[in-house]
Order: sequence, then structure tokens, then C-alpha cells
Amino acid sequence: MQQFAIAGAASVRPFNPILSVQHSRKNILTGADFKQPRMKSFLEKLWDILKQQGRP
Repeated sequence: MQQFAIAGAASVRPFNPILSVQHSRKNILTGADFKQPRMKSFLEKLWDILKQQGRP
């Protein structure tokens, strides 16, 4: 049986599913996630009010 020398640290970390999900690239928040919605113009607000009353 042969043994191989490993350069550097030879510690093997066990798989931790919680840390795997926590550090996944899909779960990292960016500044785009916190942008405020666009403000409606006066005409858009007026249009919404008229549509609610049943008058297009």
C-alpha cells in the first residue's frame, strides 16, 4: 500500500449542508435587492384613480 505526501494542510472538513446553503452564490444579497420601486407620475396616479372608479 502506497502513501502519498500532501503539501499544505491535510485536514478534510466534513460536509455541512447549512454552511453550504448559507455561502451559496444564489443566496448572496446585492444592492439591487433593496432598490425602491419607481415612483408613479401624477398622470399614472390619476389614471389608476379613474380606472378604480370604472372610467378609463
